[in-house]
Amino acid sequence: MKNLLAFKAHLLILSLVLIALSTNAQQSDTIKRTVVVEIDTVVKGAKPNVNKVATEKTVEVVTTENVKVQPVFYRGLLVVEGGIMYKDNVLPVLFAGEFGLARNIGLEARTWYGKNGIYEDGFLGVGLNYHFSGEDNQKPSKFDPYVGGIYGKVLDGSGTAFYAQAGGRLFLFKNLGAFANLNVGLVGKRGTNLSFGLSYKIH
Repeated sequence: MKNLLAFKAHLLILSLVLIALSTNAQQSDTIKRTVVVEIDTVVKGAKPNVNKVATEKTVEVVTTENVKVQPVFYRGLLVVEGGIMYKDNVLPVLFAGEFGLARNIGLEARTWYGKNGIYEDGFLGVGLNYHFSGEDNQKPSKFDPYVGGIYGKVLDGSGTAFYAQAGGRLFLFKNLGAFANLNVGLVGKRGTNLSFGLSYKIH
């Protein structure tokens, strides 16, 4: 009888121990699953944020329609020129420079001089030109037509002269081009002359 009671007591104790171990195991498994679920939730929750950042990134697209091409003549441009002038009995050498005061307005200084025996022709003056060169959003213009007037001193000592002028420049390269210019004497009876040569842009 005592042995039977002792056996039942041991069996009861063993049952309690097993129950306790089972409970601990279940709690541990629950904790593990909770941790796994939390980690998985954090990882999965981070992905939308990454995608959101990538989605919300703004990409600026520049189209050719929004690009404004610089015109052939503009404010701040300096053009220097050298050439010869066709005139009766003499071919003067010419030098000129024009500075852009505004988008279409240029301030020019021009001089020429030539002598052939008894024939002499020289001039030094300044003037203003108006340029008709427009803007093209697809490609820059290469042709620069203008009209203007120039006033100055005749270098042979005969006084002063005023010329109306018209001309144009054609830039076949980025900075280098050719020019032709017609001067019509209005004051000083200096006649008409035609000059041509090379033009160079200094930005």
